[in-house]
Amino acid sequence: MSQNTHTLHLFFEDPVKLKIGQLVYQYLAAGNTEQAQRWADKLGRGDLDALWDALWFNQEVFSEPDHLTLRFDTGTHDDLPLTALEALFAHGLQAAVLEVFYDQVGETERMHFDTGQWVSRQVFFQRNPQWLPVLERRAERGGPGDANEGDGDEDADADADHGCSKDPAKPISITQLRQQEAKRKREAQEAAEAIVDFAKAMGKSGTSPVQGLIAVLLLRAGLKGLLQAIVFTVVAVLLFKGFWLWLGLGLVLAVVLPLYYMLAEYKNIKGDDDDDGDADGDNNSNSNDDGQDDNGGPVTVMANR
Repeated sequence: MSQNTHTLHLFFEDPVKLKIGQLVYQYLAAGNTEQAQRWADKLGRGDLDALWDALWFNQEVFSEPDHLTLRFDTGTHDDLPLTALEALFAHGLQAAVLEVFYDQVGETERMHFDTGQWVSRQVFFQRNPQWLPVLERRAERGGPGDANEGDGDEDADADADHGCSKDPAKPISITQLRQQEAKRKREAQEAAEAIVDFAKAMGKSGTSPVQGLIAVLLLRAGLKGLLQAIVFTVVAVLLFKGFWLWLGLGLVLAVVLPLYYMLAEYKNIKGDDDDDGDADGDNNSNSNDDGQDDNGGPVTVMANR
């Protein structure tokens, strides 16, 4: 089963907050919610649901002297841990880096957060240069004879770190980012439900969903032509003399343009099928020609004696 692997690096304001955060997540990973709740209260966030998602699994907690690392897996369609980050930034978190490995496509994505904002990699390390060696470790150099090879490995690692970074056009608050992600997911779900409802409606009416989709596309093309005819008529009447002339021409366009766009759309839809049919016909024609002369009869082969 495909899954997304999240690695979350957390950098707190002071060692006390770091230690409390470490205890909260170690107890949560161990399933000891009672002790986790106790330390979450000391952190200032009593709601464990905001710090930990029940859908996370294969969770691990690694404590370093200067930061805390969480690693956990989620389903391919589950949300990013933005709610937990939002809660932590409100209670002592200074900076964070989220790295997600998408198992389904084999790609890694990295996002940088600073003081409650999603920022670019460049901005993050400008504000926090001390975390660069921690987050982007370089390959160790080889011996003196392998100096050039070591440089190449180091450059390759640097390019990989830069390439997987997902950067915003400008800093955005994590709250706004969470809202945008929720809106995007909701709209995608609504679109999927609309397609399912449309297919069910077509099935109940005895109409093929494909035919129903073609009808929608043709209707859209017709409305496009009608709208253009209306706009042309209004503009022509307002700018030029000859009210009845432009009105008559507009009525003609209101008929011709929708038909034109609908015919063009229909040809685009049916074009591939016609091409496939022509190709099949050519193949059949070539196969029928095999073994026949120009008059349609069998070809006689004379052998030399």
